[in-house]
Amino acid sequence: MKNLEQIAKVCHEANRAYYQSIGDYSQPTWEDALDWQKESAINSVKYHMENPNSKPEDSHNSWLKEKKENGWKYGKVKDPEKKEHPCFVPYEELSEKQKVKDKLFINIVRSISKDNTYNFLCDMSDETRNDKEVVANKSLRKGLDAVLQNLKKCPKSRERSLATTKLQEAIMWLGMDLKRLNEPNPYPNSYNPENTIVEKTADDLKL
Repeated sequence: MKNLEQIAKVCHEANRAYYQSIGDYSQPTWEDALDWQKESAINSVKYHMENPNSKPEDSHNSWLKEKKENGWKYGKVKDPEKKEHPCFVPYEELSEKQKVKDKLFINIVRSISKDNTYNFLCDMSDETRNDKEVVANKSLRKGLDAVLQNLKKCPKSRERSLATTKLQEAIMWLGMDLKRLNEPNPYPNSYNPENTIVEKTADDLKL
């Protein structure tokens, strides 16, 4: 469960960043999210881990089934107290912006699972914790970069440009976290104004 929760946290924060890119700032951080929000994200991660070939519409149908079982129904505005949600509709009736959310979620789960990042994100109480966090950060950066490259292949729009920026920011902050973990500076000449070498990004990311 701890493994699933860590992956769900990454997905939740990426989802929050995407929502902000389309003008919706209502999504809370993972730390401030309500229990039902965290449980929903964890269940979605578990679904995709158990169904690696699932499609975006399968993801939405799984979410819809869970919401229905918990008494939710359609509403023009998301209201947890009334258990109403504007996405409580068949997948084909979702807007393109909402469909991107499901694709983003799936790609993140698959990228992290493929690199077995979740194995490094748990059990960090031993003496190798620092090494595990470094490996986790690098794997997460690689996974998010893969999602970023897929996003760049989509037709351009203002919203996708903003989503691209948010993903780049996430990768950057994970890079800053490597510095917190005392990772050697991958760009030793980056602050040298006389340096004319364009160095590759850390871990050969395309960004």
